Amino acid sequence: MRIGEAGAAARTMVAVKLKVRHVFDFGMARDAVGVDLAQPGAWDAARERADGFVLPHEREEWEALADDERLRCRARSIAAIADELGARSLASYGVGTGVLERAIAGAAPELKLFCTDAALRTTARLEELFTEASVARHDLRHDPPLDVDLHLMHRLDAEFADDEWQRIIARFEQPIVFVPNLLLDLVTAVKEIARRLVSPHATRAGWYRNADALRDLWSATHADRPVSIGDAPAFVLKRR
Repeated sequence: MRIGEAGAAARTMVAVKLKVRHVFDFGMARDAVGVDLAQPGAWDAARERADGFVLPHEREEWEALADDERLRCRARSIAAIADELGARSLASYGVGTGVLERAIAGAAPELKLFCTDAALRTTARLEELFTEASVARHDLRHDPPLDVDLHLMHRLDAEFADDEWQRIIARFEQPIVFVPNLLLDLVTAVKEIARRLVSPHATRAGWYRNADALRDLWSATHADRPVSIGDAPAFVLKRR
């Protein structure tokens, strides 16, 4: 066995799946959001009351949120992948404030854009704000994938348990751009555990995973290609 092959084998042998419970302290909005962010109503409360999560009522204020170079950089990366794959339509799931998608509309105005979210009031407000896109309520756990050329799941990985993600991703035939919240490592895992100890009443906000644990969500049905979406590590998933 050559040195390079031995190194690859060693890395394979020590690969482990790492996952920790994620919590978030919503401060003054904690009671409104509730104990578990997995519920659509919790996200509606966060979009209405929690600092850093609020979806504005006015178009001008909403556009100001999207006027961010970090978002524009991610949008350009997504637009480049869409162009590489020949995609003419893109569906983004769990869009929340929709500011990344607004940046995508600016980076690729020729791309037909569909935005979805499971939270009822959030979706209704975004539909009024985001006139350049089609906006609809959609729950990944129950509703089928939209009929588009490319799917975007941006910072959604914490939302569902492993078995839920495996069922969700298995339904997708067209490519997916999957951008995790973060790639968990030992340092961030310790920080997450410490956060739960310091803030015992913080809202449960799903799970953080390392790359091996993320791959376990789709490995049965999809192959992945690591990419960078602006400053964020991500994966392009294609059906096997």
